[in-house]
Amino acid sequence: MIEKESLPDFATGTITVGTTPARMSSVSHSLKKGVYIRVGAAPEDALVSIGQTELDAGDGFIIPAGQTSPMLYIDDLRKLWLVSTEAGTPITWIAF
Repeated sequence: MIEKESLPDFATGTITVGTTPARMSSVSHSLKKGVYIRVGAAPEDALVSIGQTELDAGDGFIIPAGQTSPMLYIDDLRKLWLVSTEAGTPITWIAF
């Protein structure tokens, strides 16, 4: 039998990333499970790179515009760095 999993809390947010690497959060944000990251549909050619350290666009785990990452199992949003191939790329996220 598969048990239903339920977490007591979650958080959501929106950020904008550009061509300069930046932490996903400037302050510690503890998580129990992880985070899903969705890249906005515009700019259409945007590719967002995700990594554990400051990285260049095209390195790390890449998500194209309009797509959502798989669950990224981390314990703190501050551990993630983001950079886009396009300025002003919107990112939405939900963390558990």
